[in-house]
Amino acid sequence: MFDQKKRVTRSDYELWRTGEDEAAARIAADPDRLAFHIEPELGWLNDPNGLVQVGDTYHIYHQYDPFDAVHNGSVLWNHLATKDFVEYENCGPALFPDSDLDASGVYSGSAFIHDGKIHFFYTGNVKHFDRDDYDYVLTGRDQNQIHMVADSPDELGEKRVAVAPCDYPDDIGTHVRDPKILEHDGTYYMVLGARTKEDRGCVLVYTSRDLEAWQYATRIEMAESFGYMWECPDLFELDGELVLVCCPQGVPADGWRYHNAHQCVWFRVEADWGAPSFKLVEAVMPPMVDAGFDFYAPQTFVDGEGRRLMIGWAGCPDSTSENPTVARGWQCALTAPRALTMRDGRLCQWPARELEKLRSACVSIDAGKCVENPGRLFDAVVSCQGTKALQLAIREGVFVRYADGMLTLDMGKEGYGRDMRSVEVDRLHNLRVLSDTTLVEVFANDGEVTLTSRTYSPEVPAMELQVEGAASMEFFWLSR
Repeated sequence: MFDQKKRVTRSDYELWRTGEDEAAARIAADPDRLAFHIEPELGWLNDPNGLVQVGDTYHIYHQYDPFDAVHNGSVLWNHLATKDFVEYENCGPALFPDSDLDASGVYSGSAFIHDGKIHFFYTGNVKHFDRDDYDYVLTGRDQNQIHMVADSPDELGEKRVAVAPCDYPDDIGTHVRDPKILEHDGTYYMVLGARTKEDRGCVLVYTSRDLEAWQYATRIEMAESFGYMWECPDLFELDGELVLVCCPQGVPADGWRYHNAHQCVWFRVEADWGAPSFKLVEAVMPPMVDAGFDFYAPQTFVDGEGRRLMIGWAGCPDSTSENPTVARGWQCALTAPRALTMRDGRLCQWPARELEKLRSACVSIDAGKCVENPGRLFDAVVSCQGTKALQLAIREGVFVRYADGMLTLDMGKEGYGRDMRSVEVDRLHNLRVLSDTTLVEVFANDGEVTLTSRTYSPEVPAMELQVEGAASMEFFWLSR
């Protein structure tokens, strides 16, 4: 019914949705549904968008194709609200591709609060279909950076063009998207993911004094080509450092690094705000934000406590892995919110403390002992004391292992196309596995390393802590 050649209005969606109650109920009862992560009511979910806190409520938007679980249709923004990252209210779609500015999809964007108003920015995708020879990389596409000013998270405001295709540098193709805003000393900076006509990824930087009129200022890029497109850039200040997170597409694997179809990496950045100019500190091989199979397009924001929180898409574009829930009408999820810190030049992530309220019964075990009937909802925290090697079966056939300076998530035969991901860890101090039914998030060394993956394997009858050396585990069952 809905495809990228057609606009979708709110009334179109509401008329369609009236016939989907049975499908929504069947999906809600699926045993593979998650207990405390965001996932789609119907169809497909991807990038988190517009993360913002208003009063005591967090508002989370995300890319949403309710019409097709494999994402062949139009993309909307869906809206959820929460006070605690445990209980969510699904407010339904908030933004539709219903205008000449975004007729082929409302793509990713962000939110920024100024003077009591919420400023939403997003990319309006417009594909042209008057010819059949467009490549949609250099020709046949417009990507408009759209600005809306809202009084509340429920009414996103009038769509106005902030940066138009004519405002892009001459060497940039038609792929320019995913605006994110940073304020520094009274100047606003908009970062945009971009692809040059020579297939080189970079980040475009625009500046404004009023969030209305934007001027191209500079770009951020590596000295050597690193992927053909840098999606979902996020430039932010954290613990005295300037950090850039982005998602380069087309980066080949290098040793144990960069084995997903597309990557998510981070850089430390040196800024000359007056120029402005931005220099990447890491000259080569930037570290991955998450070394697992299912992590992409994260976005950060600062909450009322001053925490910088990050939420990512627990998925990856163009992935060869599969999700068996597609046949049941839905797939993909968002990660748990993670609090970010910089420690010794490393970007560290840790589950937001609110999730600890899910903890119920607890058992403590030493190396060589087992947790009986762990289930698929748990929070396992391992303390290591000179641990040389470790193995923890977190599902039937699914293991977290540490040996020879490498931390590995091994999916065995249960990965639906996922095999093994490893990351270098010189010494293992601690390990945390946050498990929600069919999604696991692994954190090592207080969040210096993370691995996120979907897993559809059944629970293990007993979880044994196998260790060479000394270690202990606090195991918490989780409940709603």
